[in-house]
Amino acid sequence: MSAVHTTCAYCGVGCGVEVPGRGDRSVRVKGLASHPANGGRLCVKGTHLGDTLPLKDRLLYPSIDGRDTDWDTAVELIAGRLQVALDEYGPDSIGFYLSGQLLTEDYYVANKLAKGFLGTANVDTNSRLCMSSAVAAHTRAFGEDLVPGNYDDLEQADLVVLVGSNLAWAHPVLFQRLQNARQHNPHKQLIVIDPRRTETAEAADLHLPLKPGTDGRLLNGLLAWLADRNQIDRAYIDTHTQGFDDTLAQAREHAGTDLPQLAEDCGLRLADVQSFFNTFAATEKTVTAWSMGINQSRSGVDKSQTIINLHLATGRIGKPGAAPFSITGQPNAMGGREVGGLANQLAAHRDFAPENVDAVEQFWQAKRMARQPGLKAVDLFRAAAEGRIKVLWILATNPLASMPDAPLVKKALERVETVIVSDVVQHTDTVAYADIVLPALAWGEKDGTVTNSERCLSRQRGFLIPPGQAKPDWWALARVGQSLGHTEAFAYERAADVFREHARLSTLNTDSHRQFNLTGLDSLTPADYDNLQPVQWPLSDDGEPTPRLFSDGRFATPDGKARFIPVTPEEPTESTDRLRLNTGRIRDQWHSMTRTGFAPRLTQHRRDFTLAMHPIDADRLGIAADALVRVHNEQGRFLARADLTDTVQPGQLFAPMHWNQTFASEGGVAQVIPPKVDPLAGQPESKHALVDVEPVPIAVHGLYVGFNLPTPLLDGAHWFKHHLNGMTVWQLFYTDATVTDLRQRLNLDATDLILSDDHDHWFQAISRPPTNNPHWLSLSEHPIAEPDTDWLEQQFDQGNDSMDDWVRGQPAGDLDRGKLVCTCFNVRDKQIAEYLEENTEAGLEDVQQALKCSTSCGSCLTEVVKIVETSVTTPG
Repeated sequence: MSAVHTTCAYCGVGCGVEVPGRGDRSVRVKGLASHPANGGRLCVKGTHLGDTLPLKDRLLYPSIDGRDTDWDTAVELIAGRLQVALDEYGPDSIGFYLSGQLLTEDYYVANKLAKGFLGTANVDTNSRLCMSSAVAAHTRAFGEDLVPGNYDDLEQADLVVLVGSNLAWAHPVLFQRLQNARQHNPHKQLIVIDPRRTETAEAADLHLPLKPGTDGRLLNGLLAWLADRNQIDRAYIDTHTQGFDDTLAQAREHAGTDLPQLAEDCGLRLADVQSFFNTFAATEKTVTAWSMGINQSRSGVDKSQTIINLHLATGRIGKPGAAPFSITGQPNAMGGREVGGLANQLAAHRDFAPENVDAVEQFWQAKRMARQPGLKAVDLFRAAAEGRIKVLWILATNPLASMPDAPLVKKALERVETVIVSDVVQHTDTVAYADIVLPALAWGEKDGTVTNSERCLSRQRGFLIPPGQAKPDWWALARVGQSLGHTEAFAYERAADVFREHARLSTLNTDSHRQFNLTGLDSLTPADYDNLQPVQWPLSDDGEPTPRLFSDGRFATPDGKARFIPVTPEEPTESTDRLRLNTGRIRDQWHSMTRTGFAPRLTQHRRDFTLAMHPIDADRLGIAADALVRVHNEQGRFLARADLTDTVQPGQLFAPMHWNQTFASEGGVAQVIPPKVDPLAGQPESKHALVDVEPVPIAVHGLYVGFNLPTPLLDGAHWFKHHLNGMTVWQLFYTDATVTDLRQRLNLDATDLILSDDHDHWFQAISRPPTNNPHWLSLSEHPIAEPDTDWLEQQFDQGNDSMDDWVRGQPAGDLDRGKLVCTCFNVRDKQIAEYLEENTEAGLEDVQQALKCSTSCGSCLTEVVKIVETSVTTPG
């Protein structure tokens, strides 16, 4: 059976994936060598996509108030509730919350139904949380939401500046491409601007660990410095732009002209600022790439603008190796933007100007066209909490775990009269509040298109039989549209029908200055659609792709000129002794872990929900390494384990965004993020929450490895959990209990074998097959080292009579294996160190050849390099 070519389900890189055949849920995927985004590379998450395909916890049937039903009943009820809301409260009482996990076809039908036939523009997306600041900046500067460059530019540039981007972990394949290019070009430099010393910063030629929020000041200072030294492209400015003089004056006023003072304001060494400025000035082929560290800000649009202003001022745009480059977080954030997925957009890159509304209304033959922008995400949920939203349909996202001010989102979900959730799994923080739940198709089952960060449109192809009654999201939306009486408008039979209409709508742009255009794809047959190869828009009249925009100096504005925008990005200025929480991604997990959290391999690299804090702050607060801590502010609170590290600066904290109340009893970061947003983009500031941190005294530590945690152990427990192959590891913490109390709660029977019992101080027990619930339990007054869970799982399957091994939770010869570094080949830091100790002349390539680490997906390369370099520089 021939291999299936599809696209990865994770980040905005949009890697091509090859699947051996159809119908097999145990496949091992590999990178697609012919795909332009990755050329066969995959990161660790992509490599283990096959681990997320089993049907554990899948939604299989529609349900109403917790009871399974059929699609006809569910669709009829949804249509009825929507009609009642329209009749009694008007279109603004209806809201949709979408996701960059949706395919473009899903996004398109949702927007057509809501904005064209229900008349509500209250349609927003979780992409609002990650890249809407960049969208607004693109639109202001270029006249349209356009990303000028492509991934090749990262390789062709002589200087890459990363601002607020941990590329090594958030977009690993792009980082691999960049690092490979650096190996072949010894003059190529990498500068990283980030308050944290991330894995990306570790690999940089220069790291600027600036004071949080001062990136805009630094970049405005660079613009003024370049102008003062005649290092700008005045001919390009005069010919292709407007507004430079006012922008320069504003930059000078904001950042000043005193370089030592600028360095001090940004918390940087003067020598490092001078080095950055000199390198930027001297390097024509420069790419400045940015991501969440810029976008998730109270002034994200203006900060993005400082980057664009720099590239316009130096003419470094539209040329090979020279571009401002916004890198999106989700697989189809770009596709959502194409079809109007944000509340202030219409399809085909149009806004709500009257002529645009008229054009889309006529094309759709819409019955009730929305004519004004709707509520952005934070405002949408605030309106729901106030009772103004009566029906809310949430598709492919988990806002209770990802939106800021989670307590308010919870209030909103409780107050909305009808909450509809389309998802693939039964248990998420949000599904628990749904009145109607619809089973959607997951990756490997659904069929459609996505667009990555470089405007490359790719196919996602289904290779699995849909389970139960799971259906495509576009199909469910279309069925509701038909049930509302709009039969012809939603008469789609397959995803290709939706795509063809989307492409046809884009061709209206050929008569305007807009550049988004899918000419040539608007008449694809189903067979053409099935065989569609990756292609970058805009497409020319003869169907040729456009790898790089603005090469001719013309922009998507009425006069063809780009706009400089004078900006003074706002900075966090709160004078406080509180700590500042930064949030972001880690290497092996994705969003709220509804997929990756169930893939055992992907839980091994970082198993704990940790809070990174500087040892100075920990000492001041009386917090020990690995201690349980409570993080809290006026919004709410969460619990995490303390990770003491100098990768964050004193006064700063970092916690990953992934953990939530499905994986932690009091998780995660959304509990404490205030709903402060950029005034233009509406994007929440997720990088600067002011919090307090305190240790949580623990009386008893518990560790349980098994299938079903006994209910008595949950009473009064704080917990974290992660999954094995069918089993679960629970870390348990009790503030007011004794070992004896907990043991007595269990009411052990003859199937449980007591391994060790020291009254109130220590207790261990196991229950092995053939019991229905084999498990390994340890309770102690002191912290417990996690056992070798791979070994434990094997013992449950095979049996083992060595009580000493069971007590340790691992074989005697396998103690202290170290921290996992390479997920693909299960290589730990101790193995690498021991190899280097035995082979004193060995280098990176020797380690890779001997242990295979960093030779598959490459996601661990930075960590491996660091271990090698540390071993080489450490005496003896």
